[in-house]
Amino acid sequence: MIKVNDNPPLYLLDDFSFPSPYEDFEDGFVGASYDLHPKRLLEGYSNGFFPWYQDEDGMYHWFVLNERMLLKTDEVKTTKRLLQKLRSPKWEFKINTRFDDVIKMCSKVKRKHESGTWINDGFIEAYTALHRLGFVLSVESYYEGELVGGFYGVAINKYFSGESMFHIKPDASKLALIYFCDILKQNDIEYIDCQVPSEHLGRMGGKVYKKEEFIPIIQNAAKNN
Repeated sequence: MIKVNDNPPLYLLDDFSFPSPYEDFEDGFVGASYDLHPKRLLEGYSNGFFPWYQDEDGMYHWFVLNERMLLKTDEVKTTKRLLQKLRSPKWEFKINTRFDDVIKMCSKVKRKHESGTWINDGFIEAYTALHRLGFVLSVESYYEGELVGGFYGVAINKYFSGESMFHIKPDASKLALIYFCDILKQNDIEYIDCQVPSEHLGRMGGKVYKKEEFIPIIQNAAKNN
């Protein structure tokens, strides 16, 4: 790790170490790495950092935002309509049965205020490698046997960071999230890290936390054995 600027702090992440997440980074931008090695990903996520995109020079940009949205697994909001769908025999929910398809579908989602997707081939390769090591999983929604929605995320001990969602049928990703919150709750996992605050996840119960609040939550969950 090389500090290339003091004010604001900026780092070249050339090894597997990270700076203090409490430094006053500009817009949460910590610095960049040449790759997304599994060890770097695990160390970064365990301490509150995450990579967001790859620039035109091939460098991966890392962030630790001043505000983060977390969703408590026992406070996810649902409705009578969604509960009816969850109980319908037409809907089925699974974990890790179609990871490759889920991450590829997430990479095709068009997002507001973005001209493209940050989930390029480099991200797909890196998170697929981490999936094979058991630290990334997918949650899938099926309607009448067809994959219609879901998401994938990083899982380290009792920490889970949701990375991206997709749906091709209304409510499919919401249903997958409600289903998964129940699974996490049964395993004493208290939060889902939603990273960037959004209205959609806010309506489902996500709340915004300051850095001083969410960093200890993430670190304690990731290092919980």
